[in-house]
Amino acid sequence: MRLGINPRALSVINNIAAFVESKNTPGSGKRFVLKFISEIESVAQENLQYTLCNNPVLARHKYSCRYMNNWVIVFRVESNVFIVYDIIPASIMSDI
Repeated sequence: MRLGINPRALSVINNIAAFVESKNTPGSGKRFVLKFISEIESVAQENLQYTLCNNPVLARHKYSCRYMNNWVIVFRVESNVFIVYDIIPASIMSDI
């Protein structure tokens, strides 16, 4: 299955990486991005049926959610492409 990342989600990943880089050693932001993308790719499996998000707002738009560490990956599978639409801090998920 191919992986697509919406510009909004990519912006969040880049902002997280910049923060990680600012608080740690040089190169840590890049390592974070590679690990994060790898985790998303491990979720993107062919022939799986993903349940909709428990959050009613996201479910209404037919998004599925996957919790990864302190983040919620908001995605849909369309034409065999796993598309990440947003990445939300898990701590605010109940507020959405």
